[in-house]
Amino acid sequence: MSFSRELEHIRHALDKSAIVAVTNVGGDIIHVNDKFCEISQYSRDELLGKNHRIINSAHHPKSFFIGLWKTISAGQIWVGEIQNRAKDGSCYWVHTTIVPSLNQSGKPEEYVSIRFEITQRKQVEAQLKVYAERLEKSNKELEDFASIAAHDLQEPLRKIQTFAERLVSKYRVELSEEPKDYLDRMLSASKRMSHLIQDLLMYSKVSTQTQPFVMTDLKKIAEEVLSDLEIRIEQTKAQVILENLPIIQADPLQMRQLFQNFIGNSLKFYKQNTTPLIKVSARLEQGRCELEICDNGIGFDEKFSDKIFVIFQRLHSREAFEGTGVGLAICRKIIERHSGQISVSSKPNEGALFKISLPIQQQL
Repeated sequence: MSFSRELEHIRHALDKSAIVAVTNVGGDIIHVNDKFCEISQYSRDELLGKNHRIINSAHHPKSFFIGLWKTISAGQIWVGEIQNRAKDGSCYWVHTTIVPSLNQSGKPEEYVSIRFEITQRKQVEAQLKVYAERLEKSNKELEDFASIAAHDLQEPLRKIQTFAERLVSKYRVELSEEPKDYLDRMLSASKRMSHLIQDLLMYSKVSTQTQPFVMTDLKKIAEEVLSDLEIRIEQTKAQVILENLPIIQADPLQMRQLFQNFIGNSLKFYKQNTTPLIKVSARLEQGRCELEICDNGIGFDEKFSDKIFVIFQRLHSREAFEGTGVGLAICRKIIERHSGQISVSSKPNEGALFKISLPIQQQL
């Protein structure tokens, strides 16, 4: 194929896919292709000789075009997005590349602009922005509601607990077994309700009240959690092993919540007459931190592996094990916020193994 024929093929392909125009140094149009006429709704005769301002939508400030002309007048290529106006008044967006054609002295003598319509993409972006703003507002309202609800619900609960405790303290000797039992149940229920409200509030804050991602020493965080759980560890005579915990980019407070919940659960769901053994280890692999939390506790049937991460879902009765069924749901939300994944394997009476994969560096 000859060079001239090859150029003709390239020009034909460009005309079929792109909006092409050529202007002189004053911005007057000296050439347009069919696609330019089609999208602008002007005929070729209406466009030739006219200044490019004929399709100006007035969307962009004057400084926008001053910067554009400053770039191409210096003989440099300008790339950007422009909103133009068609003949019927409708607006459309184009991704634009303007290439100066230079003379022998290196000064621009013409400007070739190649555009691709992106109106639909811009509309989607605008809609996504609206949705994001609505979601942010909704999250803020949810956070405010959760905080207010938690405070307002805790107050009457405290009164119930206070007066129930006074009745028990003052009249326990005089009361028969039945009313004593009622009071004990009332206190127990109010305490569970208080814990539930606190856990719900914490669950709602995982995504709304967050700290920035910073370099976080997981070993130090885990050691602090073990210090907090010292009494429970002594009571159960548990052995907790920390191995190869690295420094990753994360929210330190949420990492603390993560270790608190997982190690705390291992201490809670241990087998009677067996020394609890909990191992928290990690390895770095392909830009990720692969965490493993393993114990020799009571375990569970793997058919419930999805259920345990759902809020309020419990595998055991409240009488057997305390808790609200929110802890692991909080853990999953924290892991998702850190762009991570979690899986679990377990068998009844054979312990559980939680695997958590987190990026070493967050994509901010």
